[in-house]
Amino acid sequence: MNKFAFLIIGSLFLLSNYYIGKKFLSILAQFSFFKYPLILWLIIGVLALTSMLTLLLFDANVGGLIGKIGSYWLSFWFLSFVIFGLSDLVLTIAKKIITVQAKSELIVWLVSTVLIVVLFCYGSWQAQQIKTISYQVTIDKSASNRPKTVKAVLISDLHLGYVNDAKKLEKIVTKINQLHPDIVFISGDLFDGNYKALQDTQQMEKQFKRLSSTYGTYLCWGNHDAGETFEKMKALVKASNITLLEDEMTVVGEELLVVGRKDSSPIGSQDGSRKSIQEQFNKVGNKLPKIILDHQPSNIDEYKHANELILSGHTHQGQIFPFNLVTKAYFTVDYGYYRKNENSPQVIVSSGVGTWGPPMRIGTQSEIVQIDITVNGDHAK
Repeated sequence: MNKFAFLIIGSLFLLSNYYIGKKFLSILAQFSFFKYPLILWLIIGVLALTSMLTLLLFDANVGGLIGKIGSYWLSFWFLSFVIFGLSDLVLTIAKKIITVQAKSELIVWLVSTVLIVVLFCYGSWQAQQIKTISYQVTIDKSASNRPKTVKAVLISDLHLGYVNDAKKLEKIVTKINQLHPDIVFISGDLFDGNYKALQDTQQMEKQFKRLSSTYGTYLCWGNHDAGETFEKMKALVKASNITLLEDEMTVVGEELLVVGRKDSSPIGSQDGSRKSIQEQFNKVGNKLPKIILDHQPSNIDEYKHANELILSGHTHQGQIFPFNLVTKAYFTVDYGYYRKNENSPQVIVSSGVGTWGPPMRIGTQSEIVQIDITVNGDHAK
């Protein structure tokens, strides 16, 4: 991030923290026990600074503790700014219509504060709850005439960094292994844009190597798997026994063609731009069903055939209400299973197993996706 952008974003963030501080100060001033406003300002100032360092220094390691504190303050800041802002708006409108007593106004601010705390605690807890959801998919055309079912596990959007750390990765790997998959897919955003934010890369490599499946683990890049530390990201992936597919494909189990795409709009360098895959598709023909790892579901129109299954992430399903309404309106499919018609590819979009930005989820879930893929030898039923 250049200095000008850092200055503008940092200034706006500090101003919004000042607004939040003024609101909390006005509430606490109503109580006799509150006598030291300077302490409140010092606490908010330190927390705001940790968030700025965590989020705006993309090529630095601010330390695991500071990174976690800064990330969680971002959640609290977001909820406070939105809820206090809405409360201010409601009170401003109400005062133009009726007389609002000081006691009633205080009740509004107290209710707002309780709501902020409750949503912060719930959202932080919800983000750590990893659900397992299942789909059954049938794909036409197999190399053999015998139907075969492959148990696949899909994860996306781990956003490994200060919050989504080696301990959480261990939890994810354990849950995946309990499903006894034939194959594991990671559809992008393994990292959070800053390799230096990883506090224990050796432990992460160890956890990835624990992944147990018949055919191994396959990964495509996401938009956050990029930037100045991209080569280190790639080195960790390769050291972790993960097959990286960068606009490449490989045959798995003589039954499936697994395709991995580079991201269509990476945030920074990703070792070359995304290439067309159609020429390679033409070379291999249409005999094998294709499992396509493409991080962003906005790319699904690039694929045309009924024997293609596209696995994506990216949207987080909005992560925090009401942003799920935004992603639902913007993307053809922002979450779950989609198929335009029986001659079109099938699509599954995961809400992701990690979080980006505020480490919380409200109205969405962190998930591991199990997909039972039945490959038919003649035609799909």
